[in-house]
Amino acid sequence: MKPKPKDITFHYMNEQMVKDLLAMLPLEECSVLDAGSGKNKVWYNNISSNRKHECEIEDGIDFMEWTTPVDWVVGNPPFHQGWLFTEKASRIAKIGIAFLGNINFWNSCLPSRLQTLKDRGFEITRIHIVQDKRWFGRYYFIIFEKKKRGVVSWNTKTY
Repeated sequence: MKPKPKDITFHYMNEQMVKDLLAMLPLEECSVLDAGSGKNKVWYNNISSNRKHECEIEDGIDFMEWTTPVDWVVGNPPFHQGWLFTEKASRIAKIGIAFLGNINFWNSCLPSRLQTLKDRGFEITRIHIVQDKRWFGRYYFIIFEKKKRGVVSWNTKTY
């Protein structure tokens, strides 16, 4: 017997979680880009700014091709492309980047990659841990901001 496929809504984020995460960011007067709005557009629909934009490859708007600078890039990008999305966001965000990812997402941001972000002016200013009873493990909402003193340190040596 073939296993029943998961309902697509299994992958959708809890809307209250999105609202709580977005409330941590000063977005009201900013231009904000949802890097991957998905079918349910839960991040995009809850961004408080009236200068909001979205990318969704299935709607024909590929984040990797976005070139217009924005103040903030936010969202829940594909976990297997964590570094690609973070690196791209660091090229277009003027104030900050805030992404939710699992441990594998953030493991792709090796110390040398964190150094790249720091060289571009971004430092981690907050890590907020959340969980959803539908999903395995913890998830990390990591906020990078420009021109603020970060709270995370690293070295690039391998021991």
